[in-house]
Amino acid sequence: MDIIEKMRCQEKFTTSELEIIKLLLNDPNILLSSPTAAQLGVAAYTSASTVVRLCQKLDCKNFAEFKTQFISDYQQREQTNLYVDADLPFTAADSPETVLDQLTALEEIAIRLTRSIISPKDYQAAAKILNEAACIDVYGEGGNVNLLHDFAYKMGRIHHQVHIHQDNQQQMLSASIKHTDHCAIVISYSGETPSILRYAKLLKSNNVPTLSITSQGTNSLASITDINLNMATLESKPCANVKLGTFTSSISIITIMNYLYAGVFQLDYETHYEHLNEDLLIFLKDR
Repeated sequence: MDIIEKMRCQEKFTTSELEIIKLLLNDPNILLSSPTAAQLGVAAYTSASTVVRLCQKLDCKNFAEFKTQFISDYQQREQTNLYVDADLPFTAADSPETVLDQLTALEEIAIRLTRSIISPKDYQAAAKILNEAACIDVYGEGGNVNLLHDFAYKMGRIHHQVHIHQDNQQQMLSASIKHTDHCAIVISYSGETPSILRYAKLLKSNNVPTLSITSQGTNSLASITDINLNMATLESKPCANVKLGTFTSSISIITIMNYLYAGVFQLDYETHYEHLNEDLLIFLKDR
């Protein structure tokens, strides 16, 4: 999740820290006129040390890093018109038109944000790893794994094998085997899921090239894997708040997988195109 969403969670903050958060969420532009932690502390009727502690709780090393991240996330939200609550995008009182418009806006925002945070360099490197692997093993929990079935189907059509392991025992067994000609895709919204971290460590110890897909910011999974791609992180942490659905993260993961499919396809375009043509001819023959 971005830093503004972290502030909204409000699950580990003191009263003084909450006052700073309230001030910034009510008037984000105040940071533009508060260049130091001391000045922000005065504006929130607290101290510079409290401001610094808040920054550290939000995974920033210091106030300067927090200020840069906050302004960046705020401007990104302004550019994408992000005024839809990613956790509760509609209410019982909303009209059908409002529900349709809110969800459409949320999905458009998720796609645009995903594009804005994906590095072309990392994207190309990830596609190269997938293209060179004899098999792609997928690790994740819950709905995240189910989202990759379309990716597996598309990759199969261009003769790239994808294994989606559905249960924890299968995933643990697969990660334990030294398949150096395989690669792995490991998905965790928080980047801190204990079982996923175990798989990632096993894969690393077995020298299996690994790509992770996680939320933005510092997390353990990203530090273990070879390449990390960030999904749009507008929802609260798992279990932090009630969510009507994982709308933005699901769309973001699907978008990333479409990017990766396109990246692999492009690396050997003519061959992959011919595979699709062969499949089409077989399909037409069997009709």
